Amino acid sequence: MGGNDRDGIGKLFNRSNSRIWIFVAMAAVSIAAILIKLSTSHPLAIAAWRLLIADSILLPFFIWTIRSERFTIGRKRFFQLGLVGLALALHFAMWIWSFQMTRVSSSVVLVTTHPLFVAIISVSLFNEKLNAKAVLGMIIALAGSFLLIAGDLTMSFKTLTGNLLALGGAVMAGIYILAGSRFRKDISLPGYAFIVYLWAALFLLIAIFVGGVRFLSDSPTEYLILFGLAAGPMLAGHTIYNWALRYVSPTFVSVSLLGEPVGSTILAVLILAEMPGWGAIIGGPIVLFGIYLVARNTR
Repeated sequence: MGGNDRDGIGKLFNRSNSRIWIFVAMAAVSIAAILIKLSTSHPLAIAAWRLLIADSILLPFFIWTIRSERFTIGRKRFFQLGLVGLALALHFAMWIWSFQMTRVSSSVVLVTTHPLFVAIISVSLFNEKLNAKAVLGMIIALAGSFLLIAGDLTMSFKTLTGNLLALGGAVMAGIYILAGSRFRKDISLPGYAFIVYLWAALFLLIAIFVGGVRFLSDSPTEYLILFGLAAGPMLAGHTIYNWALRYVSPTFVSVSLLGEPVGSTILAVLILAEMPGWGAIIGGPIVLFGIYLVARNTR
């Protein structure tokens, strides 16, 4: 399978500056929640458009990779990437849906708990060990999540549902990141990202068709929002994370995402005039501190 140390995208992207690019990605993903809140499309349509536009932009790079690196992929690996795409589709569907039911601050904090699930899956399936600090971090993060959800529960059952959807999105994100860290070792970035995004979009389009969800919009502004989601959080965010998984641990990638709730919450206050609830104010920092301990003390 194709892929060298430069991933065919030039000297700008290399091992030595991989951590710098992760912080660029962190800034890019922070705007996702705001754009989703501003969108008027169905959550499944938002997720599908985000992936389809991103793949359209990636297509020339994918073709270039096939020609220049003689990129090939076996049938077994192709369908394995389909499972990664399914995890990504479920992550986007649940997380984007959560914004219709809960606050930006609550959703982005809960979806950022995915390092906990990366750690749990690693221990359960790959026999990795957790030290005492990592276990303590998991307990702290779970306690903070309980406070966050309990605080929002006083608002409405709908808000609780939104929080649970965000938590489900975190589980899927953990699977997606962990799988990516393993497959990216022998697959170049354009090939990996294009195939996984294509699979994810396919699953979402099937759900849209079966559910009778409206896919197209009458508003030009809506397409600008969808393009922004694809070009910013998707390409400058997720795709850079996928590239970085070849050079840094999935734990470092996961912990870097802790900046997203902070950035998204600040932007929600400034742009949407949406203040975080007391559950997020009290529980949010506790969750992030717990995740930080987990990420710092696992591989």
